[in-house]
Amino acid sequence: GGSVMKIRNFLLLTLLVTLFLGCAGREPTPGVTDTEILIGNIQDLSGPMKELGMALPHGSNLYFNYINGKGGIHGRKIKMIIEDHQYNPQKAVAAAKKLVEQNQVFCFYQVIGTSPCEALRPTLEEYEIPLIAPATQSGTMSDRSRRGWKYIFHTDTGYDKQANILVDYAYEQNGDAKVGVIYQDDDYGANVLKGIAEAEERHGITVQKEAYQRGATDFAGQVMNLLKGGTTHVIIGGVVREPIIVMKTAAAMSYAPQFLGISPTMDHRVALGAGKEGEGFIVANFAQLYNSDAEGAKLYRELFENSGTDPKVMGMYNFYGFMTAMVLVEGLERAGKRLTRARLIRAMEGFKNWDGMGVFPGISYGPSDRAGTESVVLVANRGGTQQIISDWIE
Repeated sequence: GGSVMKIRNFLLLTLLVTLFLGCAGREPTPGVTDTEILIGNIQDLSGPMKELGMALPHGSNLYFNYINGKGGIHGRKIKMIIEDHQYNPQKAVAAAKKLVEQNQVFCFYQVIGTSPCEALRPTLEEYEIPLIAPATQSGTMSDRSRRGWKYIFHTDTGYDKQANILVDYAYEQNGDAKVGVIYQDDDYGANVLKGIAEAEERHGITVQKEAYQRGATDFAGQVMNLLKGGTTHVIIGGVVREPIIVMKTAAAMSYAPQFLGISPTMDHRVALGAGKEGEGFIVANFAQLYNSDAEGAKLYRELFENSGTDPKVMGMYNFYGFMTAMVLVEGLERAGKRLTRARLIRAMEGFKNWDGMGVFPGISYGPSDRAGTESVVLVANRGGTQQIISDWIE
């Protein structure tokens, strides 16, 4: 029986070696254990947009905690680590490297700001790590001529698209409109200007352009130039603070054009901060409002109220954190139990008109499509509250 024994031992050894090599070949995926999925988020926690750095992740965690409370995703709970980049692209890259190398995160999620996200492209390529739902509406996020495009899944309608739609709207309102734009002189502004250039060509017009530096608080020069130029419609490519100051500055000069905003100016604090000077301000938005009847918005309000958070936090940016968390969770669900970065990418590519409980106009991706949504609704500030005044416009 010795030879049979030898053969049995040999077969057993072969089996063990095969098993060992099989497991060795399947490196454990970074950030994924039997009980947890670790994700990395980079926000502005102490720079010019620090109030958003609190509102966005809080909204995301409302949804992650809700999912974790129901047992997580294929038995794993989501844990989010947040780093601070102070809205600085170099700091964003340093934070991303720390999250990958030290914290070993599975993927990136959110990351606020166009320039910080653009700066991360080489890092995404180097580590082959996806970035789901970057917190910028820049159309460059889905641009396949740029580095690392396949790792970025953009949820929102681009600033360039929005600028086109707002110029069209100005001319629908007034055939003799004279359009101006105030834009942030960085990657955000550059994407707004791309849309403006397309609209100029289409309408055969010249839009008056006024730049400002990120973090600026004085817009007297820009507003005076627009007043002198006789502009009737002014598009503001800012965030929260800039539209408030621009509209108050204009009112002080008795200048009252129709102000229009790119979606980062959608925050309800713009309406609050601008007061009567902000009456009638119209903004493009890429999703339903947080106070709408959409099922996803109802769930958001319910979870927010149960969390005991200061009601002042509730609003568009907090809801944006919540909505994009829904996108990531859906992708992770579809990626299945054997979670890898490649599987998450493939799962995201399968989205077809997914509306996140009625919140989005319909998100679609594909092997060569990273754009998410292409439509906006127009939202007007009326009596200090925001009202949707259009259908989805493409």
